[in-house]
Amino acid sequence: MIFTETREGRRFVGEFDPGMPVVVGLRSLVEDYNITSGWFRGSGYMRDPLVRPLLEDGGFGDPAAFPGHFLVVSLDAPVSLRGDETDVTVRVLLCCTDGRMISGLLEEGISASVEITCQTYDDITLRRYHDSQVNCARWLDVSVNVTESVNEVVKSGRVAMEAMPSRLLEPNEMPQLKVGDYLQHPRLGQCEVVKVIDDDRVSIRMSSGKVAQLHLGLLSMGLGERINGRNVYHVQIRRRNR
Repeated sequence: MIFTETREGRRFVGEFDPGMPVVVGLRSLVEDYNITSGWFRGSGYMRDPLVRPLLEDGGFGDPAAFPGHFLVVSLDAPVSLRGDETDVTVRVLLCCTDGRMISGLLEEGISASVEITCQTYDDITLRRYHDSQVNCARWLDVSVNVTESVNEVVKSGRVAMEAMPSRLLEPNEMPQLKVGDYLQHPRLGQCEVVKVIDDDRVSIRMSSGKVAQLHLGLLSMGLGERINGRNVYHVQIRRRNR
């Protein structure tokens, strides 16, 4: 049995907009917010899920498509390490409009309105392995996050967030974006700010023409050149210490 105490972490709440792919969205949040150990939970409404059903041997079958709208009775997605990779496994229990229940691993589904919460455990690292006897991923071990010096515990969770520049904590560190500015994002490329929602969110238009909402809380920006009279900011995604 593995049972450990954790004292440092972050809590998030959110909603996937209609039309957003849920699994892709969860994995994007894990990457953007540097989550290595944590738990997502959710409920709401989803359409056209692709689900791998549980098999008699404890494994999961091939993905099966279920067209239509479903009530998300339960969505549970633990985040851990599997080898050197971050693992996000999404388990769901869904109810169809005719009362049928579907359960298994969610390969993908489209949000109609999926609401989520997340609790991270930033002072530990949870690792998993595949146990062939029960044919599923189990906990291998849990380690405390420390620096190379055994005498110094890594700052994590709230402590790490307070140590990093943040719009909420240090407003003078962040530029005041306005419509028409450009962001040179390391993952999204060059994007145009099309709407300033509040101090922490803007809407951006990517080169593909798609408009998305961008949260600024874990970004740092430096003013670069001006193009046709518009500011261009170079964006970096801040990472907490491990």
